[in-house]
Amino acid sequence: LYITDHAQGLYEDNEISRNALAGIWVKNHANPVMRRNHIHHGRDVGIFTFDNGLGYFESNNIHNNRIAGFEVKAGANPTVVRCEIHHGQTGGIYVHESGQGQFIENRIHSNNFAGVWITSNSNPTIRRNEIYNGHQGGVYIFGEGRGLIEHNNIYGNALAGIQIRTNSDPIVRHNKIHHGQHGG
Repeated sequence: LYITDHAQGLYEDNEISRNALAGIWVKNHANPVMRRNHIHHGRDVGIFTFDNGLGYFESNNIHNNRIAGFEVKAGANPTVVRCEIHHGQTGGIYVHESGQGQFIENRIHSNNFAGVWITSNSNPTIRRNEIYNGHQGGVYIFGEGRGLIEHNNIYGNALAGIQIRTNSDPIVRHNKIHHGQHGG
């Protein structure tokens, strides 16, 4: 699906799989509502929001994509609620190049890299998520990343629960970070 140029629409109960590029692209102020879709086994990103794309994504199952399950960049600002983002061949959620977004009550688990990556002046809200069993870390904030990271349950990750470095400046509060195989 390629949704662009202020397009909207309601997209429910679809299966989107095995595509060469992103399963869903949302850009240029497009603002779709997507519920209960199954996005899997793509050779790129599961859902890609960029160039000021918006969207409301609820209860989608996003897994086994070659790149991140959900990528946000270049001023995109999606709302992602109660999705399951898992078994990504790289990371779960990747927010970069001044991306934003609200990620609320998602289950982010079993990804090969970090569950959530935030970098390059991005500023998302990561709230009330379960971020667990990552093959690397839970939340990585680097390269001047920001963000509000609060009320998450972050556990069982192979590396740090939350790692902050290289001029990053997030707000991190009221999280439970436990049972990691490395530092909290």
